[in-house]
Amino acid sequence: MNAGVVHFTGEIIEPSCEIKGDDGHDSTVPLGTYPTSSFKKTGDESTLVPFAIALEDCPVTSDGLAAVQLTFNAPTVLTNSATLMDVSKITTAGETAATGVGIAISPDGKDTTLLKLDGSEGQVYVPLSSMANDTLTSNFNARYKSFADKVTAGPADGDLTVNILYR
Repeated sequence: MNAGVVHFTGEIIEPSCEIKGDDGHDSTVPLGTYPTSSFKKTGDESTLVPFAIALEDCPVTSDGLAAVQLTFNAPTVLTNSATLMDVSKITTAGETAATGVGIAISPDGKDTTLLKLDGSEGQVYVPLSSMANDTLTSNFNARYKSFADKVTAGPADGDLTVNILYR
């Protein structure tokens, strides 16, 4: 009789990365104020606004993981597009939210590649450091983008949830 042994190897790590924002884990990115005339047709965009997502207290690469993955979730019901975040009245003064416009996000340097905001995996990987206590930063650009030929005025706030996956 021939026999063999199958060895299973792996490691369990403590998921320790934390998002470092300007207010604890949260950040605010001012996108600016634009007249409705800036959006004359579907697909018109405002100026790109750079922002960063910083991670701290992540495991080091020697812990067996080369990178963490970021996923993004935001409401997209009104825009009817997985890459265009709905706007609403969250903190900006005004009665009714703007219509016909959403918020689009792209990785820095890939401004025509819009991130899917439906929790899709495989979009952004953040390489881990070989040194403990490093802050890891991923850079992005946000902008308003029209999804209708007519944009109405109003608050145009949006909330994006960023998740960290260890895979």
